Amino acid sequence: MKTGTIFVLVAFIIMGLEGACAQRPPIKGQQRPGFCPEVPKDSPGICLHGCSGDDSCPKGMKCCSNGCGYICKKPVFKVSTNQPRAGQGCQQH
Repeated sequence: MKTGTIFVLVAFIIMGLEGACAQRPPIKGQQRPGFCPEVPKDSPGICLHGCSGDDSCPKGMKCCSNGCGYICKKPVFKVSTNQPRAGQGCQQH
C-alpha cells in the first residue's frame, strides 16, 4: 500500500474510535434527575469534554453528549415520543 492510503486508513480508524467513545455517557458521581436532550443526528457536535459527570455541572444541569463530546445542558423531564417509556421496552411486530 502507498503511504497516503495507510495514512487515510489510520485517520478513519481514529475517527471511528473517537465516535464510539463519545457515545458512552461519562460515569462519575451522582446522576441528577431528568434526561439529556436528544442530539439531532445530522448536527455535528463540538468534540469538547466540558464535563465528566452530572456533579461536574452547575446545579440544575446535566452532563450530556453533544454528538461528539460532553457539555452541561438543562435536563428535560418529558419523555421523547421516539423513546420507549420506562417498563415498556421495545415491542416486536
